[in-house]
Amino acid sequence: MKKYTLMLSAIFTAILFISCGSSDGEMPRQTGDASKEAAAGLDAGHHVMFDVARAEFDKGIDKDPNCVTCYLNKAHVEQDRVLKRELFETALELSKPGHPETTLAQAAVDWINGEGNRFAGYADLYAKYPNDRFLAAGAYRSLQAEDKIEEAREMLLAAADRLNRGHLYNLLAYSYMWNIDPDSEEYDMALPYIEKYMELDPKQANALDSLAEFYLNKGDYDLAVRYYMEATEMDPNFSWGPRNTALAQYQAKLSHDEAKVMRVSTESQDASNGFDRARWQLYNLEWENAYKSFSYAIEQDPTFALAYAMRARTSGFLGNQGDIADDLDIAVSMSLNASEDEASMINAVANDMTNGTSTFNALSERLADKYSDDSFLAFETVFATISDRGADVVLDRAKALYAMNPNFTPVLNMMGYAYMEKGDLDNAGKMLQEQVRRASGSANPYDSMGDYYLAISNNADALKYFEQSAKMGLKASIAKADSLKSQLDKENE
Repeated sequence: MKKYTLMLSAIFTAILFISCGSSDGEMPRQTGDASKEAAAGLDAGHHVMFDVARAEFDKGIDKDPNCVTCYLNKAHVEQDRVLKRELFETALELSKPGHPETTLAQAAVDWINGEGNRFAGYADLYAKYPNDRFLAAGAYRSLQAEDKIEEAREMLLAAADRLNRGHLYNLLAYSYMWNIDPDSEEYDMALPYIEKYMELDPKQANALDSLAEFYLNKGDYDLAVRYYMEATEMDPNFSWGPRNTALAQYQAKLSHDEAKVMRVSTESQDASNGFDRARWQLYNLEWENAYKSFSYAIEQDPTFALAYAMRARTSGFLGNQGDIADDLDIAVSMSLNASEDEASMINAVANDMTNGTSTFNALSERLADKYSDDSFLAFETVFATISDRGADVVLDRAKALYAMNPNFTPVLNMMGYAYMEKGDLDNAGKMLQEQVRRASGSANPYDSMGDYYLAISNNADALKYFEQSAKMGLKASIAKADSLKSQLDKENE
């Protein structure tokens, strides 16, 4: 009974500091009646439980629509740029002049508008409120954005040691894991901090997830899979667990020579990387970028026959008919130097683009069966299925690909449109929103969300997503946004 009473006292005290004042060195926050929900959301967000954090902040907003902390920090864990903007702007609108949290809301709005540092103000406020573990994390990110990595590490280590908070040690660990050679001594410096995180937060699935990523980057797939699975077992609500387990298993398979993946005929790793990047862009409907990346692959290896064929295919999507014939001629003439399967793909592309046939789709299905671990070929079969097999087949194939490789986010787009074709708009919205969050830097997911909102007759939100996609360079969205804006203007006259 005494232990239970002490626990309640500790929880109440933590909530009091978040909602009301800074008597213990924590920054006061504008939570209103939603202090409990804001505290839970902040804690979940800093342990990378983004779904849980969003849900807690939503509860807080329902309880108190003026909870600035809820809007501001929900925006920080939201990847969707349209929603992120709206949340930051709402937080600023509701903020009280002169309140310290208002400084953070203003910096966030400035950043979303292309000005300044997203976490500007955190370092100054952390100096004023040195026991605020959330400000400490923001101060680190502010310094990191300014490329002051050593200063950021020193500040974060001091904060972690003083406040004894696991998520700060985790952030410190990642400062040694981001863009650093996994075989280097610097990378290995991350491990003690992850272990400290596990010691302080033994029930946090994210701590195990971080340990798994540490070993994944080092190529120790057995340990990576083990810890990802343990994270999932520890907390079934930890959405990263099953996804990262599947990715680790997939990467482990690809690391072996026996992986059933179609290898391209080029000795240039740069050409191969450019080719893969181009295909990814092609499937995200970033056709101009795909054309540039195929061109880069060809520059790195002028004998790369399949790259010419795929660049010709991309020119067809772009409507650049004048560029197609030369690339096809080069691809076909060089196909003798390619593998048998590549030569088949080249000839199928040339045949389809010259004669209007659809032999490439049928070939992709045969090759996908032969190379069952190849995500690109699997996606081609999903794409080929849309017009002639129906939505159910699309969903079956798309789900299988996503289960094999959860990083292949264009397949979420296919699932979204398949659900729309079936009239299942709830699942369509979920799939397309997930793609936006998983690929927030690509334009096409926003365009697809615009189509979804049109399907549910929400023209106002559709326009927001078309405008975001247009801003990011998707030309098709420009026409959609202009047309819809004219329609809405007429309705408002």
